[in-house]
Amino acid sequence: MTDTRRRGEALESAILDAAWSELIDRGYGGMTYEGIADRAQTSKPVLYRRWPTKEALLIATLGHRGIMRPTSPPDTGSLRGDVIAALSNTNRIGDSIAGLFSSVLGSYFTETGASIAQIRASIFGEGQSGMDQIVRRAVERGELSPEGLPARITSLPIDLFRHELLMTLQPVPDAVILDIVDTVFMPLVAVYEKERRA
Repeated sequence: MTDTRRRGEALESAILDAAWSELIDRGYGGMTYEGIADRAQTSKPVLYRRWPTKEALLIATLGHRGIMRPTSPPDTGSLRGDVIAALSNTNRIGDSIAGLFSSVLGSYFTETGASIAQIRASIFGEGQSGMDQIVRRAVERGELSPEGLPARITSLPIDLFRHELLMTLQPVPDAVILDIVDTVFMPLVAVYEKERRA
């Protein structure tokens, strides 16, 4: 069925909403242009003109739904507070993202060999991460040396958080977030800063 009324953003939004429903209901392996066109009440050629491959349509759908959307990290006034707040904010949507990636997109990863990091880069590019911004603010406040932190230390809190999320497919408990920050990240930062300033 060809849509003769909707155009531009309205039509694109309807298609991407339909693609999301198709993805959730059928998974990436069962997601078809025909099914999406039927749900959006439009035609397959309309979809193919905008997204010539299924992967391009998936990336557009995830971007439209705000999956992995970068947000400005909270500014609590301290490195520790910022990291806890950032992980807590991520936790609010983390359980749905974990479920999406583990069950709905499993066939996508198998079929394409792509990774979550590659999907994120396709949607948003290679911009500065929230943790990079948090570290930069800590440097500006004088909590860290001007050189900041190595990339591996900077990414450690979110890496540990993501591991917990994907292993349990549940929101990460507040106690685990505090453990990541207070038992692992902050002591490591303290040792690194002490060695650098020695």
